[in-house]
Amino acid sequence: MDGNESKATRKTTITSFLVLEAIDELGGATLSELAEHTGLATSTVHTHLQTLEETEYLSRNDGKYQLGLKLFYLGESARRRDDRYELAKEKAFELANQVSEEVSFAVEEHGRSIILFDETPTASSTGFQVGRYFYMHSSASGKAMLAEFPKQRVKDIVEKRGLPQHTENTITELEELFEELEEIREQGFAVNRQEELEGLYSVAMVVNNPDGTVFGSLDISGPQYRLSDPEEVAKQLRPFVRELEAELEAES
Repeated sequence: MDGNESKATRKTTITSFLVLEAIDELGGATLSELAEHTGLATSTVHTHLQTLEETEYLSRNDGKYQLGLKLFYLGESARRRDDRYELAKEKAFELANQVSEEVSFAVEEHGRSIILFDETPTASSTGFQVGRYFYMHSSASGKAMLAEFPKQRVKDIVEKRGLPQHTENTITELEELFEELEEIREQGFAVNRQEELEGLYSVAMVVNNPDGTVFGSLDISGPQYRLSDPEEVAKQLRPFVRELEAELEAES
């Protein structure tokens, strides 16, 4: 395959993923809706939809395309790629039952924080945030992990993802972000003060691997009136983070 063929193949693959993401953003869509949303030619979108449907990444009902459950299967496989994630799930559930609040475990991938487990105090209930991506600068879990990264890596993430404003409380300046990351390192925990979603507060602590690199983060989230004292929330978090780190050490 020559260089031009390689570039064409890469462009085709990227377009297929753009179509998938557009269907997600629209919550399902028709061919014409997707063409309008993506700005691509209808014939181009149609070709990609056919391929994605044939490979079972999409389903179609009454002319409307939806993400296929094959993606759910692959997502679950990704979540199981590291056996140690199950340790984090168990610890998050234990903590949720102790504090009677929602507890999440998140990891960083490609400069975003993604929630792998979102546990609530009852075994029959699953939190609404599982699988959700967050910008790192506007989430407690993201900031807790960013605080452990070298300054250049933080700059690289910001260059790639930006600092979009989600609420009036969102950090939108790099220097302000660095100031907060320094504060997080000093106090040992991060706080999300309605920076991603109105009404959502959370306190997070980083979970490190035995070699000191970041494994992920645990956070407790809820309304402001129940998380009014971040230091007290951090005291509840800390022993569970230490226990998880000890278990990671034992697994290594």
